[in-house]
Amino acid sequence: MMLEIDPTTAVAAGDWHGNTRWAEAAIAQAATYGARTILHLGDYGYLYSQTFCDAVEQALAAHEMQLLFVRGNHDDVDHLDQLPRDPHGHGIVSSRVRHLRDGQRVMLGDEVVLALGGAGSIDRAHRLHGASWWADEITPAAVVEQAIADGPADIVLAHDCPAGVDLRLDPRFGAFYEDDDPGVLEYCEENRERLRAAAEALRPRLWLHGHYHQVTREQLVHDDGERTLVVGLDCDGESLERNLVRVEGIG
Repeated sequence: MMLEIDPTTAVAAGDWHGNTRWAEAAIAQAATYGARTILHLGDYGYLYSQTFCDAVEQALAAHEMQLLFVRGNHDDVDHLDQLPRDPHGHGIVSSRVRHLRDGQRVMLGDEVVLALGGAGSIDRAHRLHGASWWADEITPAAVVEQAIADGPADIVLAHDCPAGVDLRLDPRFGAFYEDDDPGVLEYCEENRERLRAAAEALRPRLWLHGHYHQVTREQLVHDDGERTLVVGLDCDGESLERNLVRVEGIG
């Protein structure tokens, strides 16, 4: 049986990057929205320091919340893979924090929610393998294939955005990293294409993501004209209002 979440008290959050002070402030802000569950879209804990994990647990307890997250490209994959699991199969970070592993599903009211973590790091050449970059950061093809086989989902919680959505990124940003690391743009786009295949097959009404450190609201138009609303959230260090959104009523 899948974990059930009350849609009226669910808030989505963009990247926190293990930023303790920001996490505490975001949890307090989510409480003003009436949140009881934070659905985090990846780049959550980064290296999962004890200071960060303890502070988040304490802040969540103070507001009687739980937090569920998908992995981002800047989440220590090795750490997440070693977590003990609860009866739903979710990784246990602490009593109030769970990792939704790629391909897992939960219920938000009567809607099926699919977790699809992972993304490509455009700056991988500037990072240290196993310390700030992980080779298995992208969304595995096998996970996407299994998600498609498992059937439709109403909402996708992802770190990355599917191809076919205009992110309005400054091309100079990508060109800089491509010069340093030829092929990195194709590498990142490959992940987006993989997610596009998932979106085409699953036809979710809503796709939530982080990763690009900006607020976006776009329509992914499918081959037959059907549409998925794709909403991106901003990151830590910007504004709390851009980092958080109530899930109920998005549409």
